[in-house]
Amino acid sequence: MTTTALLLSLSAAMILAGVGLVWRDVRRSGRAAFLVRGDSTAARADAEVTVDRRASEPAADRRSAPASPLLDSGHAPEAAAQWEALQPVIARAVAQVNAVLAGAGVVIGGAGEPSWSMSRGYGVYRRLLISGESLAWLRIELDAGGQLQAGVKAHKEEHAGINASSAVAAGAIDVAGASDLLSECLKPAASFAMRAANGVSTERWASETAWKEVDAVVIAALHAANGALAQADARFVPLGAPDWAEEVRRHRLTVGVEVFATEVARMLIERIGEEIEVAVGLPDARLVALGRRDRVRVRGVTTHALAEVIAGCSWPAIAHFREVQHPV
Repeated sequence: MTTTALLLSLSAAMILAGVGLVWRDVRRSGRAAFLVRGDSTAARADAEVTVDRRASEPAADRRSAPASPLLDSGHAPEAAAQWEALQPVIARAVAQVNAVLAGAGVVIGGAGEPSWSMSRGYGVYRRLLISGESLAWLRIELDAGGQLQAGVKAHKEEHAGINASSAVAAGAIDVAGASDLLSECLKPAASFAMRAANGVSTERWASETAWKEVDAVVIAALHAANGALAQADARFVPLGAPDWAEEVRRHRLTVGVEVFATEVARMLIERIGEEIEVAVGLPDARLVALGRRDRVRVRGVTTHALAEVIAGCSWPAIAHFREVQHPV
């Protein structure tokens, strides 16, 4: 897609945002809590979110971007020269994209000092501001293979729905190509901003967006686990669609754990930041010791790996009720 077409499509999306997303509230009411949940498996300290009230005049950030160690210092002069040659094109592309996204309240901030990333890329961090608030870092860098990359990384897990990346060959890139690169990377952020401007809960939108990225592998893993445990007369039955849970403020899938066609436990599958959590609990507090909880990283997750977590978390409850109903 050419730059002009892509930017026009973004502009049109902003104009039509008023008739955009219609949320479907599938939250089932009146269901009693069943799961006894302990502390989280790992403490997480969210990065600070700062507010820049001068978003209309982005400048180089006073605060430092994430630290990037200097790698391959012997190639630094060559990489710096290549990067410097790209700056006029990148600067014009940033200005062009900012002009289009300004109507949605999205602004690419000023560039920090060039640095190396852990992935051996050389480039800069810029703040991504939405309605004047810094919600993410935008990293633009030239990688070792000659690709110009752009990546958005939210400061906080609840805004992970705006995370995105794109890449294009840096050789002979022009302003149109660089604008396409940035526009593609910023599509989730623009959608996020438009929904916020139209009164839609951006937190709920971000949660739904994050869940959609893992929905297919979750369903496939449940099917795989059902196949593996069929001989044990156990199966997993999703109880409706993934829905918004107000008490934890994120989407989750509730699954019935059945043994001999009788529900004996409930399973919750949630995406928490960059992990998928599987938790199994029982309604009888006397059997709380049979509950299990585990997590797997979203990055690189496979159907088999998630199915193993699902089976492992549910097996103590399954084994107990198999023994109760059909003692050896």
